Amino acid sequence: MIEAIAATGSISKAAARLGLTQPAVSTMLRRVESHLGVQLFVRSPEGVTPTPVGAEVATRARAALASIDDLNAALAHRISDPSAMPLLRVGVQVCPVLTGLSEHLGGLSPASRLHLRVDQGGGRIPALLASGALDIGLFQEPFEHVPRPLGALERLVLVEREPILAGMSSDSPLAARETVELAELAELDWVDDPLDDGPWPAYIRGVCAGAGFQPRVRYWASDWGISASIIRSGRAVGLYQPTASPREGIALRRIEGDPISQRIVLVWRPEAEQAAARLRGVFNDVYMDLVRAQRVYSEWWDEHPEAHPALPVAASREADSAREAGSGKGGGSRNPLGGG
Repeated sequence: MIEAIAATGSISKAAARLGLTQPAVSTMLRRVESHLGVQLFVRSPEGVTPTPVGAEVATRARAALASIDDLNAALAHRISDPSAMPLLRVGVQVCPVLTGLSEHLGGLSPASRLHLRVDQGGGRIPALLASGALDIGLFQEPFEHVPRPLGALERLVLVEREPILAGMSSDSPLAARETVELAELAELDWVDDPLDDGPWPAYIRGVCAGAGFQPRVRYWASDWGISASIIRSGRAVGLYQPTASPREGIALRRIEGDPISQRIVLVWRPEAEQAAARLRGVFNDVYMDLVRAQRVYSEWWDEHPEAHPALPVAASREADSAREAGSGKGGGSRNPLGGG
């Protein structure tokens, strides 16, 4: 019931999804809120929106439902064929590196059957790992985020800090500069992702508040292509991961002082340690290709070795030198991989 209300933004629509009447769902919600002692949703003529506590409960509810679905699927799988291959359940947050990772996922555990879950935001993956519904998770979190205790889970930070870039139309006056000030984006319209249910949205707004404004979001899109078309037209600006592939008509610029940044984290259950180690190796190779393909990021990467202690320093220069030595000629360049 909680998940249905959060997903539809309406008690009547949630009731239709659940096959119940609207008064029945309203009564159920009041009972849950009374039991918890907190308000989960704010009612208005336009519908219902979750409170901060309600958003947390809805995220945990989704994780619990996914865990139950996963248990049912695993039981059905074993009952139908007791000798069937074990499952390796991997959750990945949408990111540019996912395109390059996809073709290697089947080799993480050849003796297991892969189940892949891709989430737009990073909110559900940690909860699914904690509930036992996932074996391995790869996701991003704000640089200043304090993670919850992991219990029996293992955690490794793959990239300590990624600077988030501002994306704008190539015709914007700001695009003529190497860096922009965060406060300069205050008077512009923004495009944002409505499906990110992790700590990221609150983090962004907190950083912007420190710069004296709240982002003026007028466009919401979870599709990178649609977001890119809005930004390319000059109607809005957006935030991009630094490994995003170049897009025609869009300029990616560093924000002065790198006030918005994130970590890339790998978490796994102890029994999936070998598969997690293989995923880490593949990630390193694919990620470094993306670093070298993005000029703005590769320059920042070389200047900030403390941001990636587990990965090569001055990667772009070392790679260029190696390629030149191997080919006997200079001037080579790498084509960027796909990704948002």
